[in-house]
Amino acid sequence: MNGQNTDSYEFRKLIGQIKFSFIAPVVSRTFTDDSISAYFKRVSKREIDWPDGTKRKFSDQTMKWWLYKYRKNGFDGLMPKDRLDLGRVRKLDEEHKEYIASLINQYPKITGVMIYEKMIEDGVLNKGDCSVDTIQRYIRNSGLRNGNGETLTRERRTWEFAHSCDGYEADTCHTFYIYDEENIYRKTYLIAIIDNHSRMIVGAEFFFNDNAINFQKVWHDAVLRYGRSKVIILDNGSSYKNKSTKEIEARLGTKIIYNPPYSPTGKALIERFFHTMKMRFMDVHNGSDYHSLGQLNNDLNKWINEYNRTIHSSLKEDENDNHTPLERYMYDMKDIEVSRLANKSPVDYVPWLDDVFLHETTRKVNGDSTVLVDNQLFDVPSVYIGMRVIIRYNPRTFEGTYLYDIAQKKKVPLKRTDRIENGKTRREEIIY
Repeated sequence: MNGQNTDSYEFRKLIGQIKFSFIAPVVSRTFTDDSISAYFKRVSKREIDWPDGTKRKFSDQTMKWWLYKYRKNGFDGLMPKDRLDLGRVRKLDEEHKEYIASLINQYPKITGVMIYEKMIEDGVLNKGDCSVDTIQRYIRNSGLRNGNGETLTRERRTWEFAHSCDGYEADTCHTFYIYDEENIYRKTYLIAIIDNHSRMIVGAEFFFNDNAINFQKVWHDAVLRYGRSKVIILDNGSSYKNKSTKEIEARLGTKIIYNPPYSPTGKALIERFFHTMKMRFMDVHNGSDYHSLGQLNNDLNKWINEYNRTIHSSLKEDENDNHTPLERYMYDMKDIEVSRLANKSPVDYVPWLDDVFLHETTRKVNGDSTVLVDNQLFDVPSVYIGMRVIIRYNPRTFEGTYLYDIAQKKKVPLKRTDRIENGKTRREEIIY
């Protein structure tokens, strides 16, 4: 069994997040330049603070390659490869060939040596993976110099909130005091998400705490029911600006825009919804009548369903006669179906989405084949004892927790530790 190089993994993940920050405006169609090429040419002039402490610049062609890899392989495509066969001579794989074709397409006179150096500089190739001769031989035999090679497609479309699922807005509202199930009077918080174009409330739920885990639950449920948005506008508070939310952003392919502090204009629609909710829902309900969040959320869901089917003043002039949020959202379905499901089939969408919203942490496996994650103990195969490993888990339920084996690129399902059952097993093992 190969070791789990988690330090390398965290470093590579950080590089992937930096790369995503540059391609995110293209993924979400939020760039304002005339074309994708113009956008990449502009941002390629910036110096980037690299995780190793150096400052780097990358060409617009390199950033286009990042976009291509992200569209093909998701966030994993942005992480540099941690090759276990580093130093061995390898054949060029399809990704290397595609990158070489893109360089020759951009720079027709570039030499094989320059391509080799560029691939190493950009992290596409590790030094020692193959020789310069291998690259030069491939170029000679591929027909790329004769214009017969493949080129990357170019996309020319700017983004605006023209359709449903183009942009969501999310925020928290301080609301009722209610009794919990232990009859303690507690403050509640409403976390809600609105679709900018349709005014549809795509997610809303009351909680006793305003934190990242609760926001991510509302976000997950909104994306599950109504689809992935290209952009989501968030508050700068710790519930929204944190490590796990940024990781979800990159895996999901939704660009996060953080609203400047003390500037409510970026979240005008969600603020307006909260104002309406206070007048039409809170003012006609008494918090002391509730004895659980379940009761409160049941009434909220009924009211939200009615709200989404009610004519809105801002939609009265809709050119397609869609005067309610639900009508406007449904009108766009034919145009946004593929995008909102992240280009996945309905069957594949749900497990993919659940995986996207998992939290990730690094833990050392104890001598008794267990790891502790958020005060929950899990059994781990004994082969990982003493190793630092990647654990992915649902922070609310811990269902579907697994160990991600970096070396073998596989998921190892984990079960919560049952000390009594484990004790029986070990006693049986020592019976002669």
